Amino acid sequence: MADMDKAELLEQVRVRWQRGDPPKAIARALGVRPSVVAPLVKRIAADAQASQGLGKVLGCWVNCGWSIGLGLEKHPEWAELDAYAGEVEGFAQVLVARESRRGRATVRGYLADVHCLGVKNARDPETMDAGHIPGAVRTFYSAFDRPPVEIPIELGRELILGAVHYARELGFEPAGAFDGDAAAFLGDWDGPGQIEFGRDGQPSYLSGPYDNPDAVMRTLMRSAGAGNFQFSVAVGPT
Repeated sequence: MADMDKAELLEQVRVRWQRGDPPKAIARALGVRPSVVAPLVKRIAADAQASQGLGKVLGCWVNCGWSIGLGLEKHPEWAELDAYAGEVEGFAQVLVARESRRGRATVRGYLADVHCLGVKNARDPETMDAGHIPGAVRTFYSAFDRPPVEIPIELGRELILGAVHYARELGFEPAGAFDGDAAAFLGDWDGPGQIEFGRDGQPSYLSGPYDNPDAVMRTLMRSAGAGNFQFSVAVGPT
């Protein structure tokens, strides 16, 4: 492969990786072997982390009830982390804190529809004294009745990047705020991973206040097919 060809391949891999595509999906899309893509992804991820100055993970959290409907047979210990199933169904609100420099931390939050639409929001990074992390966690989860669950970064990464990959296979792109930096902050991901997304093995859509239910329905009809997904439209007060 010529130098120009290698440079072009690297750029195409970079674009897809920054969108949240896992290496195997990138390889299929570009028509090359996974063994060709894997080292490029590692190089890109390392460059992104170096450019952002990503430090060690200081903590990762998710709301209670995130595991409802997800297939976690390959990672039963992850399911055991969710002690209070039943509070919020179909959504994972993940907060990640990383060390930025001595005594300082950067936190970033994500909201993912893990049953259908993927990432719906990604907050801009916020830098603070490391001692302020507990307060940031309380604020981020203030709308919930129960405190969040502290989880391994590997689970938080897969909940977000895995949800992006699942939604893309259904025809849905993540929210505009989910850019390359937001994905890189979570770290390198070699998916597809260990979580079966959707509800009980099927896409399950519950309309939100800013969604277009008709467009979602049409997309699911094309990608999943009639009878292969669940669809609920919220009814407001009359």
